[in-house]
Amino acid sequence: MWDKVKKYRKDYLSLNLNENINYEKFSMISIVYNSTKIEGCSLSEDDTRILLESNITAKGKPLTDHLMVTDHFDAFLFIKNQALNKRKISVGFLKEVAALTMKNTGGIVKTISGEFDSSKGDLRLTQVYVDKKYFPDLKKVPALLETLCNRINEIIDVVEGVDVIKLAADLHYNLVNIHPWADGNGRVSRLMMNYIQLYHNEPLVKIFTEDRAEYISALNRTEEESNLEIFREFIALQQVKFFKAEIEKFNRKDRDFTLLF
Repeated sequence: MWDKVKKYRKDYLSLNLNENINYEKFSMISIVYNSTKIEGCSLSEDDTRILLESNITAKGKPLTDHLMVTDHFDAFLFIKNQALNKRKISVGFLKEVAALTMKNTGGIVKTISGEFDSSKGDLRLTQVYVDKKYFPDLKKVPALLETLCNRINEIIDVVEGVDVIKLAADLHYNLVNIHPWADGNGRVSRLMMNYIQLYHNEPLVKIFTEDRAEYISALNRTEEESNLEIFREFIALQQVKFFKAEIEKFNRKDRDFTLLF
């Protein structure tokens, strides 16, 4: 699989797509669409593009879904800027990204352990159960995040080539399984995965919404088997799928065009 990633990455980079006007912007919009769709957002990809380009809302669709999209895009622009400055990952940085992601859809949560505000990026003060599992005890979350940040920072400037995307996948897997926030964990984890890509000026990673079931399965199997290669391989497959689609889209421009009247 990694040989395929290397091959299609080379072919993709040879196209110099980022030199095309608005290519990166539309790539980011597409990633935002897929990421929010995975979380149940009702907006279509066209709805998402029109909202982010023209600030026009989709008729009859929930306000919360529109806010989820605009917040996600703002968080994406934020991490892009931070990557230019080569900012190292810290708990404070993660909380800033979470705050932007949940700015208009989060809020104050009251629990027996205290009150916290998910719109401010506050770490959860409650236990979380999803499907078949509990996430780590809330008291362990700060230390787990510190350890994760330190580990990533130890190697972020050392990795290169396909090892960059492996590191990005590792950060995503570990962050989403620490589950530091009451909401927005998936979106923040996917953003931080792309932060690694942006930090190294590598192609962005898109997890396709139609592959949501395989995505969840890869996360679960990775934990069950304690094998990071499972999730890394899933991300590699997604990246190859993205490369192929973009290369095919680019090559279509050379097909004969016929004027229609």
